[in-house]
Amino acid sequence: MIGRKLGNRYEVIEKIGGGGMAIVYRALDTLLNRNVSIKVLRAQFSTDEDFVRRFRREAQAAASLSHPNVVNIYDVGVEGEDYYIVMEFVDGLTLKEIIQDRAPLGVSEAIDIAKQICAALGHAHENNIVHRDIKPHNILISKDARVKVTDFGIARAITSNTITQDGSVLGSVHYFSPEQARGGITDVKSDIYSLGVVLYEMVTGELPFSGETPISVALKHLQDHYLEPRQINPALPQSVENIILKSLAKDPLVRYQSAREMHKDLEKALLYPNVAKFTIPDFDEQQTIQMPAVGLRTAAESLPTRAQKQQEAINATSAEAEEAMSKPSEAGVKKKERKFWRPVIWLFAIFLLLGVGAVTAYSLVTNFMGEKDVAMPKVEGMKYDDAVRELVNSGLDFNNITRADEASNDVPPNVVIKQDQFPGKTIKANRPITLTVSIGAEKFKMPNVVKMNVNDAKSALRAKNFEESNITVTEKEDREATPGSVLTQYPDADTQVDPSVKVKLTVAKGIEKVKIPEVSGKTADEAKQVLEGAGLKIGQVISMPSAEVPKDKVISTSPFKSGTEVDKGETVGLVISAGPPATSDQNQPKKKNVNVTVEVKDGKKVSVKIVRTDARGISNVVEDDKITATKVYTIECIVQPDHLASIEVYQDGTKTNTIPVSYEDQ
Repeated sequence: MIGRKLGNRYEVIEKIGGGGMAIVYRALDTLLNRNVSIKVLRAQFSTDEDFVRRFRREAQAAASLSHPNVVNIYDVGVEGEDYYIVMEFVDGLTLKEIIQDRAPLGVSEAIDIAKQICAALGHAHENNIVHRDIKPHNILISKDARVKVTDFGIARAITSNTITQDGSVLGSVHYFSPEQARGGITDVKSDIYSLGVVLYEMVTGELPFSGETPISVALKHLQDHYLEPRQINPALPQSVENIILKSLAKDPLVRYQSAREMHKDLEKALLYPNVAKFTIPDFDEQQTIQMPAVGLRTAAESLPTRAQKQQEAINATSAEAEEAMSKPSEAGVKKKERKFWRPVIWLFAIFLLLGVGAVTAYSLVTNFMGEKDVAMPKVEGMKYDDAVRELVNSGLDFNNITRADEASNDVPPNVVIKQDQFPGKTIKANRPITLTVSIGAEKFKMPNVVKMNVNDAKSALRAKNFEESNITVTEKEDREATPGSVLTQYPDADTQVDPSVKVKLTVAKGIEKVKIPEVSGKTADEAKQVLEGAGLKIGQVISMPSAEVPKDKVISTSPFKSGTEVDKGETVGLVISAGPPATSDQNQPKKKNVNVTVEVKDGKKVSVKIVRTDARGISNVVEDDKITATKVYTIECIVQPDHLASIEVYQDGTKTNTIPVSYEDQ
């Protein structure tokens, strides 16, 4: 597979993992030039048409998910007999690798990971996708500690055909919910159970159930109790253990009913670690079962349902009563005895049910009516944590406090916007309370204002509710860009921001123009002072004979004459008089060879042009070259006393040097 190009787009680079269902490779998306992960189905699955059909359907459904804690699915394809999924590449480790390396994890780290998994599950469940195979192997942790859950929806495709292979259950059995182990219907609460196992493993370094065979592990999920987390890790807060106990309830009705409900408790766990221990109702429904070796589904069929158990209990009670009251007799006598006792048994059962109902009703009424009255405190405007403490200190039940997040442009993040019970109102201590909490200003994508005129950019930002006082403009000289246009922006375009963010714009500033001042007749030092005062740089200073200008005085500037308008900061040379020339060769032209060095940094390829202007009276390109290293060119010039030469060097179209060439000998 390595070296192949799938879909004429994905170039397979290396194998990075694998499991019972597929092998995972790192590949290069040659179209978008980015790394991706490709999961290729193993051969035994690719020949099963029903499986392939389910696999494609579920993979495409999972591809609809878009969440920062879910590994994105980019593509699903087939090449020959190879079915594959193209996914986001996450540079990091699996949670299983992290657990094996340094479990037990710190409580705050484990809680943070569990919260991110909860967020991913909540998003999937709201889109009617149940994972069904939550385990540390399917949870990736990037180098910046971002949790990414993978394989959403894939487990459903493999449930019916691949739960057992050669008499053994796949490795996921350690994280199966009881309903999965018995082959029953799975829903969001099955994912919550599996997450409970993952959290248990993170904080203890151990699995709640283990065994020599997958079936023995599955049986333990159904009927055994595990060693509670604080018995393994006594430093674990009771609040965190409670979350695990509730998640691992064998009855789905006792578990968290949604990932968001579990997420809420995870958020509170470290704020209020010392709480009462969560107690799971004891239904006493499990019994030892002989499980056939053919697989879990066959074994599950032998499990008695709750209704069957109740009927068996009634039958057993009836049988015991008959045995106690009857004597050996003819068939007719036994029949009469059975007729006599059957109504008695039914009456007993009815009275028992009525009694239980009455006790339950009484308990509920007294539980509500017996709660003390509490004056609702005012918590609007308080930080959420402080508000919760205030409510609990007032006598309200911590477990009945619900947080509802809401964007607000006026209220700072994590501050209570409103409370559903009016301050001062008398309520029962167990009354549910909802606090609406600000998550800050509503965020949106930062507009792209680069290349826009600065005034247009400000208008676009004001239209997005940015305050002009939060917009800072810095000018920068730029020879290429249009003056007044935006060169860079912060924050970058398309990032999620709120209107209170400070925006920084860098705007192109045109290069200021100056005229070269007249310096003829001045000394070199005087001329330099004048030129620098005008914002110009001093270039090469050369001497040449002159019958008109006294020795050591400036003849002219070079290569620009006085009065010429140039960019501020331009380099200007000086031609200084060397005194009257010798009479013998006063007007004779002569050749001069000038060495020109063009420097190149970092091995970057540079286009070089050298333009010569001399006594011939023309300007022409004498070198047109492309170089990747520093190079020296020798340029021949013809000069006369009244016709100086100059050499101009251009790199990638920009003039980088001007060299005046004098008549005097070097």
